[in-house]
Amino acid sequence: MTQAILKGVSKKVLLSFQSGAISERMLVKQYERNVKEANEFSLFGYTMRDLTLAEKDTHNPLLKLRIKQAIEEYQQKRTRSNDQNKLSLEKLQTFKASALGIGLRKVLSRMRRYCKSSCNKEAQLALLLLELEFANLSAKHNQYSNDQRTKIYERKDILLHRAQQLLKECGWRYGLNDAKGKNASYIVYVYLPNNVQVSWHSKDYYLYKYFPLLDVEWDGQVCMTMEKILAFIQERYLTK
Repeated sequence: MTQAILKGVSKKVLLSFQSGAISERMLVKQYERNVKEANEFSLFGYTMRDLTLAEKDTHNPLLKLRIKQAIEEYQQKRTRSNDQNKLSLEKLQTFKASALGIGLRKVLSRMRRYCKSSCNKEAQLALLLLELEFANLSAKHNQYSNDQRTKIYERKDILLHRAQQLLKECGWRYGLNDAKGKNASYIVYVYLPNNVQVSWHSKDYYLYKYFPLLDVEWDGQVCMTMEKILAFIQERYLTK
């Protein structure tokens, strides 16, 4: 009998085996059931609270270990996310004051006028992505209550849904996958026509109905989505 099997069953089962109440064959079967349960347990969509409760409730030591590892990973992701949010908020203040030399709100205003006069769908999409990232960064600000942040994130998800139709019409490369690196359900990737990657995390489980799966990797550029969109807008539209 291996240590892996002995450590892979509950204390109650182990004591029953040691006392002779159950056979070695029954012990191995219980271990195999525990392995199957741990391997098939889906972590998708679980919050920290969900994981903590699941760890307390299970008597399967293999599943308990898997959930514990998931909690540790969750905490690490939250720490990274908090650090990135702090940087994002610092950048947002800079964008508001001096994006493209005129400030973010004036950039938005000029793009809206351009879109209205030109009926350019790609310009409309670029504007929508800019508004999407503005909402994304604004939601991280601690000046808002939880209810206000929830509404901003709801607007973000609405803009993501609107973007999907324009992305399809414009023929840009886009999609989602669940290799997200943060405590979210998905990461949505969009490639601008100059092949620059921008991305957003989302907890909206229904995005998979609208966005195709896209097998790509993050480019590793932290908190750069706004800069990329602004650079694209400046190059394509506001220099005209």
